[in-house]
Amino acid sequence: MSEMERYRDMYFEDCVELLKNKHSYRKHVDKFIDYLKKAGLENRPRVIDKKVVEDCIGYYRLERGELNTRSTMEAHLEALKSFYDYLSRTDKLPDIFTDYDYKEYKEEIVKKYELSEPVERGSFKCEEIIEILAAMEKLMEQSLEEGFGLRDEERYLQRIIMRLFIKITLIAPAKRNIIGQIKMNDFEGNFKILNINKIKINIPCGLSRDIIQAIQYAECKNGKRAGKTDKIFEFIYRHKGKFTDESLNTWFLNLLQDIGYIEKTKRRTYPVEPIRNGAISIMVNNMVNPLLISKITGIGFSRLETQYYGTMKSEYKDYLDKNINKAIAQNEYYSYI
Repeated sequence: MSEMERYRDMYFEDCVELLKNKHSYRKHVDKFIDYLKKAGLENRPRVIDKKVVEDCIGYYRLERGELNTRSTMEAHLEALKSFYDYLSRTDKLPDIFTDYDYKEYKEEIVKKYELSEPVERGSFKCEEIIEILAAMEKLMEQSLEEGFGLRDEERYLQRIIMRLFIKITLIAPAKRNIIGQIKMNDFEGNFKILNINKIKINIPCGLSRDIIQAIQYAECKNGKRAGKTDKIFEFIYRHKGKFTDESLNTWFLNLLQDIGYIEKTKRRTYPVEPIRNGAISIMVNNMVNPLLISKITGIGFSRLETQYYGTMKSEYKDYLDKNINKAIAQNEYYSYI
């Protein structure tokens, strides 16, 4: 047995609980070990670096026809990050995923191997979002009343995070990774204001309460108070493991299946993007200034027009025409013309 195979088996044995919830990690770590054997690096652990990981992705993309999309590449990287986090924590090997810009690294791989981007699938309507939130709140109340074991606690923690993520997305529909990186010091006034994308967003009282309760729960579990620079979702999940915004798609699937919104199938994720798309569509239909929508979402005008304004109902277009003409008529030169 090679050195890297031995490390892999230790990881599988010592991280049983983690791998119960991260089913794909085993498959991706096995893929990595198989590549190392092909490259003759299975007994040279200290030679392996991020470049080797990149070459591994290239091998499965170009020669095996696997890892063809951004999402599968990200799943592969998340598994290897977990693997090396374990090796580092147990003083077996240094973590090769430190001191670098993870987001930039992923973008470079996407461009280099021409990985396809995921298609953002539609959007949730307002009533659908309310239905999902209400069903989730009911499940969380039941969990508190009935008590829960370790596995139930993991589900409860996922719901705490999903509740915050969904509600924050609805009032500030920024990109998933932007919301996932929100820090404690991005909030003001006892969680009444959120600074995001250089805009101060007022937070409804109910969401402020949810945030405070989630932080208090995490402080109790972590045995320490949250610091100003702590990322809120990372802190909440810290006692269970490492939070990544990619996990949100898995947890969203769990939630939708648990509340019976979708049937249980073999699929492993459900994209959270339709929540954001729904929030943006509602802003568009409410005739919010496109400049403001672009600012809070980070979406450029051309994409906003193509993806959202292009599907407006005729009555909204009539309203738009009327207001454009009204704005033009207010100019001083209009009467002269």
